[in-house]
Amino acid sequence: MLFLWTTTKLGKVWIDGDAAKLIISRRIPKELYVQDVSFIGEKNLLNAYIAAPEDTDLETRKSLETRFGDLFAKSGITAQLNWVNVAPQDNRKTTPLWMMPLFWAVAAAALTALFHMGIKGIVWSVFAAVVGYGAAWILITEDGRKQIGALKEHFRR
Repeated sequence: MLFLWTTTKLGKVWIDGDAAKLIISRRIPKELYVQDVSFIGEKNLLNAYIAAPEDTDLETRKSLETRFGDLFAKSGITAQLNWVNVAPQDNRKTTPLWMMPLFWAVAAAALTALFHMGIKGIVWSVFAAVVGYGAAWILITEDGRKQIGALKEHFRR
């Protein structure tokens, strides 16, 4: 999403929200993630909404606020980090696997598949899922395209 920053005699200056989100997400610890960013052009204020576990210490939060304040200040933008607490059941790092609803959904589906399809049917279904995932990965992702390009280059030699 593009945010209008200012209008000058040469034209309008826009801020790319996805780029700002990417800049922030690459510079924060793995257990945190950027939910959204917004920009208020009149105030030169970039708001970043960062989801963090409830037990994230205050020092980490303050150091990140300082880091991003300094990073964006070079452009004349004030960065403000807004902290959003992640509920304990949504935090994959602290929640045991069996406490997640997705685990029980997969377990119920597997049990039903075992009764209706048998072992042979499940093996074929898993095989089809792996082949489908692999084909989609090769055709859709950038890494898959790079692999295909490297393979083509190998056969050209």
